[in-house]
Amino acid sequence: MERKSNTGMLVGLILMTILAAVFGYLYYNERTLTTKQSSDLQARVSELAASEIKLDSISKQLDARIQEVQGLGGDIEELQKVKAALENDRIALRKGSANMGRKIKEYETFLNKKDEEIAQLREENQQLISQNETLVQEKTQLETIKQAVSDSLSTVSAKNTELESKVTMAAALRARNVKIYAVSSKGKIREGENVKSKRVDKVRVDFMLEKNPLTENDNKTIYMRIIDPSGATISDTKTGSGVFDYNGQEQAYTISKDVLYANNNQDVSILYDRDAAFPKGKYTVELYAEGFSVGEGSFSVK
Repeated sequence: MERKSNTGMLVGLILMTILAAVFGYLYYNERTLTTKQSSDLQARVSELAASEIKLDSISKQLDARIQEVQGLGGDIEELQKVKAALENDRIALRKGSANMGRKIKEYETFLNKKDEEIAQLREENQQLISQNETLVQEKTQLETIKQAVSDSLSTVSAKNTELESKVTMAAALRARNVKIYAVSSKGKIREGENVKSKRVDKVRVDFMLEKNPLTENDNKTIYMRIIDPSGATISDTKTGSGVFDYNGQEQAYTISKDVLYANNNQDVSILYDRDAAFPKGKYTVELYAEGFSVGEGSFSVK
């Protein structure tokens, strides 16, 4: 009986040992699996974080490239498409997609390619800037030359105008030896100084047109103004009065006469017959032709 008891205890110890071994194995195996899962999870989290950091960096670089290319006047359509695709990948990454290694490399390759294109674009823009600066300088030089030529032409034009004016003035007619006579109704002629009013029915003005080689030999109109003692021009359309241009203004004249200028110191006589009497006082006679005053004289009535 004692022998059976010892045998039972031995069996029990063996069973307990086996159970302890089984439990120990199971515990070790579960612990090992939990550690591996934790390690895998940590690696996944690290990979996701690293991918997010790289994608964020690439996103900022794309923004910088877009801004630079746009400033250089290049095409940003391709960059914008890649930027949109990258933002979609970032969204997918946040949802747990960890297969970003290949795409990140593609993005980095794309950036390197774009950097080469941007460098070429910078060089082209620099060349254009240099060419533009050269063109601006040439334009400035041309404008300076143009202004100098314009100033020179203006000076020449002013001198020509001045010369033409001098030539025109030099070519003006000159009436010399102006003499004024009072003619009575009976035809008696007296010098025009202190002539009695009743003896003045007509006024005759004699003068000589000087020879002038600068003056053209053609028909000239001589305008005569008789200015009364009050300063008014004697004018009556019935006796041939009218207006003419002098220094840009209309002036009344008493009578006019057309003369064929012969350039030979020719004598000219103009007779004015007035219906009314000549009041007492001093009268001034002015002669004009071709816009110039050519001579004058005076007479008085007592």
